This record gives sequence, C-alpha cells and structure tokens, in this order.
Amino acid sequence: MNLRQSRVADQIRDILASRFYGDQIDDPRLKNVCITRVKVTADLQLASVYYRTLDDKQIEFASKGLESCKNRFRKLLAQELIARRVPSLRFFYDESVDDVNRVETILSQINQNQ
Repeated sequence: MNLRQSRVADQIRDILASRFYGDQIDDPRLKNVCITRVKVTADLQLASVYYRTLDDKQIEFASKGLESCKNRFRKLLAQELIARRVPSLRFFYDESVDDVNRVETILSQINQNQ
C-alpha cells in the first residue's frame, strides 16, 4: 500500500471506529463491533473494512447489521473524508487474531513436547 492509500485507509478506520464508541450507532446488531483495520485499493474506489465482535456467536448478526448500514457509513465518510470520491465499502470479519491464537497454541504445544 502506498502512502496515500495508507492515509485514506487510516482516515476511514478512524471515522468509522469513532462511531462505534459511545453508542453513536442505534442498530443493536452493531453494539459489540470493533473496526480493526481498513485496506483501500490503489484507485481508492473500494475499501475493505475488517471488524471483530466481542462475542464470536454474533458474527453473522453483526455482518447483516454492517451491510444494512453500508450506505449510512458511506454518507458519513462523504461528510468527513477529505477526498473527491468516497470508496465503496466491503465488510469482512477479521480472522487475523484467531490465526495468531492458533499459531501460539501450536508453538506452545511444540515447546511442551520438547
């Protein structure tokens, strides 16, 4: 990611994440959602927004909530983002934390067996 992509991604993450703190979102499906990172395409037309939930059982519930609020988030970005065009948003559950935990578990098992 180049510097401009990185800056736009950080701005999008900050704008969206700020809405999830302090109960600024009225959709109950999004109460336990945390925005973890954002990736933007080179042409700045598409933003992949990664999120986590506090309860793993609510992933599908949160996914539906994010999809239904997608246009509202884009409108919010249009108001606050310093850019000519507002990228389209795609939401993905961030599995990187699960991957790290899996690797740590495997490494600890290897250390115990030695």
